[in-house]
Amino acid sequence: MLPFKVYHAPHGQGPNPWKVIVLLEELGLPYNIVWIPYGEIKSEPYTSLNPNGRVPVIIDPNKNVTLWESGAIINYLIATYDTELKLTYGDDRFEEKWLLQSWLMFQMSGQGPMFGQKMWFTHVHVEQNLKTAIDRYGTEVKRIMGVVESSLRKQRQKLGAAADDGAVWLVGDKCTFADLAFVPWNTLLGTLFPGNGLDIEKEFPEYHRWNANLTKRPATRKVLQFREECIRTMKDTAAQIVERQADGRQVPNYERSVGVGDA
Repeated sequence: MLPFKVYHAPHGQGPNPWKVIVLLEELGLPYNIVWIPYGEIKSEPYTSLNPNGRVPVIIDPNKNVTLWESGAIINYLIATYDTELKLTYGDDRFEEKWLLQSWLMFQMSGQGPMFGQKMWFTHVHVEQNLKTAIDRYGTEVKRIMGVVESSLRKQRQKLGAAADDGAVWLVGDKCTFADLAFVPWNTLLGTLFPGNGLDIEKEFPEYHRWNANLTKRPATRKVLQFREECIRTMKDTAAQIVERQADGRQVPNYERSVGVGDA
């Protein structure tokens, strides 16, 4: 099989491309990351790949398919390459198969945008300490975490899993692409809530255990450790873009990924 090309922008802080890379790694599919500076993603030739001028883009040379938007890419990879149902369910579990889509859409419409707004107003926005916006999006981030927390708690009760050793997942009885889609944005929680703004283990114990179980997976952990290396060693090409924006001030200093330093 020829390797996929996944487009990302250095130094790799953007979470959405990592959603795709995690899935490729989990499925054992070969890939290469194509690094494109943020200053080049709004113009040709990149906008011929993604007219929206964002990362990621994936090129599958095996099927001659080019896709953008991480959710669309995830669905394509699962439908085309997860023939053994490693990270999804088949028609014999029809309701669960389709419920995965609800959680994927929730990640894309809820977690990603709200976590992103919390990041922007906490660190990037030109007007510092804009408390109303920071509080609004902080509350929304915690509300979204609470939705996941409540669902995981119900899953634990349904499955009778012990809290100390039994892993529970969003849908059914195994880790799926829907769970994994949340991981890259979860890594940013330490940066979203600097200081003591969030005690994940205390406030959201099921969420904490869930994320810990996800980041212990060898393939996912490999990707997250590589992300840390990229952020540590590569130039952040977002800095110049933010500095040119009328409403931007500076890019954040990223905290270590949540879950990567855990045993």
